[in-house]
Amino acid sequence: MLDIFKTKPIPHALLTWRPTGGDTAPPSPGREKQLDTVSQKSIDIHDSVQPRPSERSQFQPIVGSAASEEVSKNKPSAKFPDQKLFGALLIKCVVQLELIQTIDNIVFFPATSKKEDAENLAAAQRDAVDFNVHVDTQDQGMYCFLTSQQLFKLLDCLLESHKFAKAFNSNNEQRTALWKAGFKGKSKPNLLKQETSSLACGLRILFRMYMDESRRDAWEEVQRRLLNVCSEALSYFLTLTSESHREAWTSLLLLFLTKVLKISDDRFKAHASFYYPLLCEIMQFDLIPELRAVLRRFFLRIGIVFQISQSSDPEVGTAKQ
Repeated sequence: MLDIFKTKPIPHALLTWRPTGGDTAPPSPGREKQLDTVSQKSIDIHDSVQPRPSERSQFQPIVGSAASEEVSKNKPSAKFPDQKLFGALLIKCVVQLELIQTIDNIVFFPATSKKEDAENLAAAQRDAVDFNVHVDTQDQGMYCFLTSQQLFKLLDCLLESHKFAKAFNSNNEQRTALWKAGFKGKSKPNLLKQETSSLACGLRILFRMYMDESRRDAWEEVQRRLLNVCSEALSYFLTLTSESHREAWTSLLLLFLTKVLKISDDRFKAHASFYYPLLCEIMQFDLIPELRAVLRRFFLRIGIVFQISQSSDPEVGTAKQ
């Protein structure tokens, strides 16, 4: 898997591409009038070759040269050299997402992560986070057969993919230039799926190792990585100005908060000290009820663990490890 990541590199050209002569191709009159409104929207790059389940009966997956042809048909303003490059970049973007999903399936068993996300959402809707850690379905995957160093290497690949997607999604000027040049059609491209799914898989790996008694020798490194990754993720979330971008992080934030609520009190103290000011800032956003419910439990537990208050709800107290 690591070799595949190396032979199918991240499409860095998405960030470095510049139009020939320094100017993008002039948009058509109708398109120019829509520039101010349409350019504020965006579409995930992966959607062009990975249609939604409801659309799969009408469209076949586009791979190889077919993807390049599809790009060419939808991008009349792009010059031929750019069409070829854009087609190759599009394929690399899809390969990156497939690799992320493959790692998740191998480590945790197919569909396990989706099931966990659904359970987290349902628990948040009931305002009843289950503090008992269930790992039986996760162990159906290859997790138990991988060494800590192998898992860390997979994690590094995931975080590199996440970092690139985050940099691309934050570069509004470059995304606009690509859109004007004919890349991805009517809306500015983004890599939201890559940004969120790579980080979600990385968090699942780290928290699984964090609760694994057989990996005690790696716990210190796991905690160091968790604190850094989670703090950086929350800081990035606070910089998002697009409501749709923040909405794309809903499952990711639920996963993170639910995992933190399940760790022991001693560990919770270390994590809460890092995240407390960031989560206070997040409270300013218009969050969905499920996120507010889990955040409420987080802050209530801070009061108990740091002996600020006493709780009448036993579930808010000590979590089982």
